[in-house]
Amino acid sequence: MGFELNKVDPCVANKNINGKQCTITWCVDDNKISHTDPSVVTNILSKMEKLYPGLTVSRGKKHKLLGMNIEFCDNVSLKIDINEYVREAIEDFGEDVRKKVSSPAAHGLFQVDLESRPPSKEKSDVCHSVVAKLLWVMKRGRPDIETAIAFFCTIVQGPTCQDWCKLRRLIRFLHDTINDIRIIGANNLMTLLTWVNVA
Repeated sequence: MGFELNKVDPCVANKNINGKQCTITWCVDDNKISHTDPSVVTNILSKMEKLYPGLTVSRGKKHKLLGMNIEFCDNVSLKIDINEYVREAIEDFGEDVRKKVSSPAAHGLFQVDLESRPPSKEKSDVCHSVVAKLLWVMKRGRPDIETAIAFFCTIVQGPTCQDWCKLRRLIRFLHDTINDIRIIGANNLMTLLTWVNVA
């Protein structure tokens, strides 16, 4: 259809249509097409439908993609709700995690007790599975748990009982903040605001 692959990212293709850029991006079997004129998108979709009959198309301000509920709120912001995965991680953990905590990790997150024994094989497998799921969650919708997940990624091959307790705290934090939704936006591309949790 005359699109050119992006030189930096080969999963992005662009074409100038009616004086405006049309972009197609893809990941495995999911695609995103954007253009200022909706009829251009409709035309491209009809061509794709001929090549790939039975496409599922989502248009508008709300989309579900790779476990994320994405909503374009206005011209400058977007919400990413990935709570379905968070709920699964809490359920997979398999313990009562209703005790409130104030942060995803305590002060001693990076302190390792070399005398701590390994948990049961079942808990070890749960730890690995939950950390993998939360790595996905952290990258897409919950950057507030990034430091804790960075630590857990280093221990999943051989967790200890101490690590299980640290993971429990993270799961408690997620339970308490289950309704937190990531909002990304920009009013001005020349201004960068950053908030840092010093803990």
